[in-house]
Amino acid sequence: MFSESKLKTLLFFDIETAGKYPNYEEFEKADPAGAEIWHKKMNRQKIEDYKTGYEQNVALYPEFGQIVTLSYGLWNPDKYGAQRYNIGSITLPAYETEYDSLKRIAMLFHNATATGLVPTGWNIKNFDVPWIIRKLHNAGLQVPSCLSTYDKKPWEVGVIDLKEMWKSNSSLDVTFEEAAYSMGIPTPKDDIDGGQVHATYHNDGLDRIQTYCEKDVKTMIHLVSALSNIYYPSLLKTT
Repeated sequence: MFSESKLKTLLFFDIETAGKYPNYEEFEKADPAGAEIWHKKMNRQKIEDYKTGYEQNVALYPEFGQIVTLSYGLWNPDKYGAQRYNIGSITLPAYETEYDSLKRIAMLFHNATATGLVPTGWNIKNFDVPWIIRKLHNAGLQVPSCLSTYDKKPWEVGVIDLKEMWKSNSSLDVTFEEAAYSMGIPTPKDDIDGGQVHATYHNDGLDRIQTYCEKDVKTMIHLVSALSNIYYPSLLKTT
């Protein structure tokens, strides 16, 4: 697993996403062409109720959604080996444009590239990284090298996906909550979960989303610490 020197290079992160509009009716009113494209997408996916489908599924698709919170953290133990959390968040409040928050997200990962930090998270190759890349392209911003997948072989992509690591080549799916539970780590989903972020955001719940996202990052750090403690027991404490 990860040695102390390797742990110090990991930039743990997580994103939470939501649709730009609270419901399909608002979407159609503000952007009829986009709403029609969404309708076609739901038809292709055999989802007959495309209006309800918007609220339930829009947060999955960067072409129709937005990153409302990105939380990040570092493994940062004190001299006794106990974990101290070094957590930060980039959020999308009502007074800020999406472009402004995306610039800050891009800068975070450009700085990670410059300092040798490795983006690390749960299922990030399938969700978080593609989301960030596509949103940066939408905004006309360059993708930081540490996130870039273009013209790279799978093993050359410079991120660590904890879900891949945990599954150990199994084809069976597993959730982050299940992995944490099996290691005796409390669930970070004791208030909301990913499926509730869209509704929570559009009901003035950004603070709740940020707290939830930061809990996910803390839980990732706990999980990696617990696993690394098996191989390097003299270096870490997981409590």
